[in-house]
Amino acid sequence: MPAPELVLWPLIGVAAVVAAVIDLKRGGVPSWLAWATLGLALLVRLVLEGPGDVEKGVVSGALGAIACAFPFALLALSGPRVGWSDVKLLAAMGAGFGIPRALAAVMLISVVGAGAAVFFVLKRRSQSASLPVTESKAAPRAAIDSARSIPYGVPIAVGVLWAMVWAGPAVPELGAAEVEVELVDGGAAEETVEQPELE
Repeated sequence: MPAPELVLWPLIGVAAVVAAVIDLKRGGVPSWLAWATLGLALLVRLVLEGPGDVEKGVVSGALGAIACAFPFALLALSGPRVGWSDVKLLAAMGAGFGIPRALAAVMLISVVGAGAAVFFVLKRRSQSASLPVTESKAAPRAAIDSARSIPYGVPIAVGVLWAMVWAGPAVPELGAAEVEVELVDGGAAEETVEQPELE
């Protein structure tokens, strides 16, 4: 049976990139994509790992979904800076990562999102600075609106891919240790056989 990451990470990686492209083109992430990815991620976890616990299975996926979505749900409640479709997408990403990787993912997504917010605000302020005086009076309001209309699908996708590279897939430690012991023992045995006896 394949490791869960071999199925889950391509799933959430492709979904995140597709969401980013759609967000750039249409100004929003479709809910069907987020819900479908969330459902598939939990289904894959159930099939490959069962109900599980905090670090594997459906339980880990559900906790990961909550860990990724909760901080951004608070932002969505406090104002229009983050949309609810982004929150749903983040829940799907968390379900794919599970605990503890979802915690790293939400941190990296937050860093990328903050950088993107600063970039878009500065870019739109510089654009409004080149406008005539009558139009530039609306620049402060435009800067605020620009912070609220950032396509967060892009930071989510970048943060997800960054988390995959940074966290790395799980490697079964027991199998690797057994191979290493066998090689060391085999090598030592060969060396003792090949060494000539000293008289």
